[in-house]
Amino acid sequence: MKEINSIKKLIHALFLFFFVCGGLFSQEKKTTFELDFFINWTFGSYKEMTFSNISQSILAPRFQIDAKIYSANLIHKITADYFFCKPESKLTETALVYKNYDPVTGETYYEGFKSDLAFHRIRLQYDLGYRFLENDRMDLFIGGNFACNAFLQFEHYPSITGILTLGPSAVFNYRLDNRNAFYLSSSFPLIGYGIRPPFAGCDAELMKYAEEDFFKIFGLGKFLSLHNHQSILLELGYKLQASKNFSLGLGFDFEYGRIDVPQERSLYYVDGNFKTSASVRF
Repeated sequence: MKEINSIKKLIHALFLFFFVCGGLFSQEKKTTFELDFFINWTFGSYKEMTFSNISQSILAPRFQIDAKIYSANLIHKITADYFFCKPESKLTETALVYKNYDPVTGETYYEGFKSDLAFHRIRLQYDLGYRFLENDRMDLFIGGNFACNAFLQFEHYPSITGILTLGPSAVFNYRLDNRNAFYLSSSFPLIGYGIRPPFAGCDAELMKYAEEDFFKIFGLGKFLSLHNHQSILLELGYKLQASKNFSLGLGFDFEYGRIDVPQERSLYYVDGNFKTSASVRF
């Protein structure tokens, strides 16, 4: 219970931190809203070692929505990102034979098994940045972000990883002219909190907590830092302003991550993401 209360206090402190920072740096100036819709294509691989040590390859469409608010020297950015795939590996290409146990007769037998693996990735992130550099062609925002990531892998049983993180981020915008612009952004976590089962599927304790009190599940996680969680997200994009309030864009981002919780059953992922976007600004 103490761990759950500590987590709740941490989340409240993070929101208070971003709220106070926004108030300190805000000034009276016109506020601009921008909404970006992305349809992307993701390729890469991951290894979820609570399920199998075999690396799984990813090829999947990806969907993302960004909401940005430019207010005085601040940028507020909210990101919702999702993709789903049927990963490919030796595990999913052919049928496997494994040894099973009959609880009625007490005998063992061999059974054929064809994997029907499914992988989901969900990311919700809030960024707050302060404009440290501005001129006619460029501006640079530096700040931090609060992110929630969920990695869901389903076979006969689920293997679910949930991570809350806090870390620095930066956004750099460069305008070639009135219609053409480039942007570069980056972020990585410094501290966080992660919940992962020690094996594929929900263990008895997790299932018991889910039935009795869902919030007790958060007490099963561990605090994260650079020694057991490394990740980086880099994004490069181009925008063409088609009209006063509408733009089209192309981009690419690269992401790498490693979560070493629990130890020796890590989750590794690395992916690239080709992006197409449409933006509305008002």
